[in-house]
Amino acid sequence: MKRIPFAVYAAPLALMSLAAPSAAQERELDPVKVQATARYALPFVFQGFVTRCSVELASDGYVAANEERLTLKFADGASESWPVAKSLMMELTSQEAGEMSAIFDMLDDESLRPFVDGMIEGMVAQEMKVEDCGTIERALEILDPLPADNVAALAGFLVEMGMNEDEKGEAP
Repeated sequence: MKRIPFAVYAAPLALMSLAAPSAAQERELDPVKVQATARYALPFVFQGFVTRCSVELASDGYVAANEERLTLKFADGASESWPVAKSLMMELTSQEAGEMSAIFDMLDDESLRPFVDGMIEGMVAQEMKVEDCGTIERALEILDPLPADNVAALAGFLVEMGMNEDEKGEAP
């Protein structure tokens, strides 16, 4: 099976890896929660992509021409998915006695959300491969007609497929 670019997995994986990487890998995750997590993370994943790829992409390219609109599109309604995304993170961190679990338990939503948002954006900007920028820009153009909820559903589905492949011992 061909490698799926990091950015496709980034939304739900960024939140899951913030919560508890080993717990996310060791258990089957609820696809509804993964989709909601992807929906919540979309605006921050997109901003991480823009941060990482702005130098690589054409100044008159698709993302440059549509950045403001895409930012608003991904942000509109994303906060409605926060309770489910937070639930998944709390579920994962409760299985770990690590530092992240303590942070999640200590912070209220007003403090936790900006922390998580910044971590998602930073993680995507740091982990995304620059050589994938053009491919991801093309994918954004292809997916743009879809509502953000459908883009999140697709991301959640791809993560679910990737987890199924991992269980079989195959690389996504």
